[in-house]
Amino acid sequence: MGDREYQVVYFGPQHPGAPGNIAYKLWLDGDRVVKAEVIPGFLHRGFEKMMENRTWEMNVAMSYRFCVEDPDHLEIAYSLAVEDIYRVEIPENAKWLRMIQAEMGRIASHLFWSHFIGGSIGLRTPAYWAVVAREEILKWFARVSGHRVYHNFSVPGGIRYAVPENFKEDTMRVVDFVEEKALDVEEAFLGNNVFKARLKGVGKLTGEEALNLGVTGPVLRASGVKYDLRLKAPYLNYDKVKFEVPVTNSGDSYDRAVVRFKEIHQSLSIIKQALEEFKPGEPLRVRLGLTAPIGEGVARVESARGEYMIHIVSQGGRKPYRVRLRSMSMPLLTTVVDHIISKEEVTIADFPVILASLDPCAPDLDR
Repeated sequence: MGDREYQVVYFGPQHPGAPGNIAYKLWLDGDRVVKAEVIPGFLHRGFEKMMENRTWEMNVAMSYRFCVEDPDHLEIAYSLAVEDIYRVEIPENAKWLRMIQAEMGRIASHLFWSHFIGGSIGLRTPAYWAVVAREEILKWFARVSGHRVYHNFSVPGGIRYAVPENFKEDTMRVVDFVEEKALDVEEAFLGNNVFKARLKGVGKLTGEEALNLGVTGPVLRASGVKYDLRLKAPYLNYDKVKFEVPVTNSGDSYDRAVVRFKEIHQSLSIIKQALEEFKPGEPLRVRLGLTAPIGEGVARVESARGEYMIHIVSQGGRKPYRVRLRSMSMPLLTTVVDHIISKEEVTIADFPVILASLDPCAPDLDR
């Protein structure tokens, strides 16, 4: 930083533009941000070690709590990793239900992101439309799993409970409602001159930079890299459905918005295809032994924020010996922010917009 004097301010966690339970210490030269130091620790910590002291069943409720906006992919990944240890194959019906759960969760996450990005630049009306659409998904989750936010729907061995009798009809009703509202939100944001002015050309990352910084998910695809685990390393039944992987090339905050809106429509298409394959009344779960075999389990999923991985080591018994999570948001909140600030003129007004465009889960750092 040299001998020059800078104004130091603290941004978050109470600031409405902060991405959740996290803060930054900012060094300002006028209104330009020249350095940003992340300050984590405002939420829970030590989840990996806590999971090593709880049973396989109890850890389902631990697996998703460091990303409130997108818990379903984490729940599914944990279940897949435990199943890898047990070397079991879950029923086909359970695979289709997990895909529906995952894509509903992805849509809900992207809609919630729409609310955050709208709030960061003062476009409140379409932000509230997004919350209305997300609310229908949360109510659907409540009817299907009994829970609104954290669902405990996927468990090691398959699906915890049978779905309601009107599951297909109810799910299609929600899909149709969300599809209509999502189009309204997309048009209101992407066609808005204020939205374009605040996001275009801001927070740019090239494909090479994104790869070097460990970025995955929509942020990577907005930089021109067509990488999606559902396509490159299919799990569940993603190799049995047709969908596109949206990609743009500018790598700025606006393109990241474009990718997420396109992904909503692809997720809706996947849900419709999975619904056609789901067969009511067929098995949803295989029972696992109370004591796990000795071995290791690894699972990777394409979450709403990119690649998430969980590695579990079992020495037998009722609890895992070691649990290690590969974070989706760690690079977004650290190296990516530092890199963007180092290479372009980022004003204090741009800073919350860039953070919102990256769509990190702040508690991911506190796990």
